[in-house]
Amino acid sequence: MARYGYSFVPDRGFSAFSRDLDGGAWKDVSIKKYDTPDRMPPQLVEAPRPVAWKLRATWCIAALDEALGIASATELAALDAEWDAAQRALHHFVASAEEGEDAAVREAASRIRAVMLKGNGTEQTRLGYDPEVDFGRSQVAAAKRSMEADLKKIGAGAHLKRIEKATEALARGIGRGGGEKRPGTRAKRLRAAISGCVTAFNAIHDEITWLLAHSAPGGKQRQQLEALHAPFLALLDRYPPPARSAATDDGEGEEEVVTEEPTDDEEGPASASP
Repeated sequence: MARYGYSFVPDRGFSAFSRDLDGGAWKDVSIKKYDTPDRMPPQLVEAPRPVAWKLRATWCIAALDEALGIASATELAALDAEWDAAQRALHHFVASAEEGEDAAVREAASRIRAVMLKGNGTEQTRLGYDPEVDFGRSQVAAAKRSMEADLKKIGAGAHLKRIEKATEALARGIGRGGGEKRPGTRAKRLRAAISGCVTAFNAIHDEITWLLAHSAPGGKQRQQLEALHAPFLALLDRYPPPARSAATDDGEGEEEVVTEEPTDDEEGPASASP
């Protein structure tokens, strides 16, 4: 397959292309019938070519947007700081309840500490990002499963809500779903998503070019193909190869794009001591 220069398009260039798919000639190409959440639509093989092209472009851009949504190392540090703060707040609140006048409140607080806190009450803040997400989710599960009455007794509901919010924000930040371990760092996932877009856009461009070469001039089919092709050509015009690239006239041998993403976000550093 010929390579047309899409490896020089940056992540935001691909992401912004979703607007082109919603306008112009592409607006009339409906993918609603085939755009299923599992991306395994029935009768996909029977879909018209423009529908298949739009699906492929839409899905690779969605994967890229998901990778872009994963937090950077700096953003992850801020999310981790909030998670730690929420844990310390619960610890201090429970400690205060343990010193209360009401024996029932003291007993409830002691049970909460035993089930929902770690070590001296803040040892969980020393965990890495993935274990923190697991710990926070286990706290929320325990609150719903067996600790609801005790939490209500000491009035700690707001603290659990804060922990749940901080935990899910951290989970989104590291690219985890509803309980899955993240499948790679932000940098790796971003590189893979960009590569997917390059492959998809090259394939779509190649098919349209081939069909144009075999379409009668001035025909209705050719006019539609040219209109569908135009946004792709405009994208390449916006992001031309560097002046001194290895690309030849037909794009063969062009240099691969290298994303300038941090490589030190494999795992979050241990949080600061409480």
